[in-house]
Amino acid sequence: MKKVLTLSMVSLIVFACSHKTTSTVTKTEEVKTTVATETAAIEKTESATVTNEQFLAGKAVYSAKCGNCHKLKEPSRGNMTQWTKWIDRMAPKAKLTEDEKAQVTAYVSVNAKPN
Repeated sequence: MKKVLTLSMVSLIVFACSHKTTSTVTKTEEVKTTVATETAAIEKTESATVTNEQFLAGKAVYSAKCGNCHKLKEPSRGNMTQWTKWIDRMAPKAKLTEDEKAQVTAYVSVNAKPN
């Protein structure tokens, strides 16, 4: 009986002290949301004035240059007037060329709120 009780207590302590794992449902939902957003953005670029190549190039520049200093904001959080103001303000700090600035503007314009 002592052995069963001791084994139960040790098992309980080991279980209580083990590392807890996070739910993979949240991560799966985030991936699904990201994929759906990117798919919708690419589909939207086909009918807009921004080509898929411009969209992807702008996203790459935005991620690399803007994300180098701070957390990236979703383009849908602001309208183009706001984004243009911020891109003009931040371009010198990020050392964006005029082409890179145009690419970032094209990327943001696809999902920005209407003015």
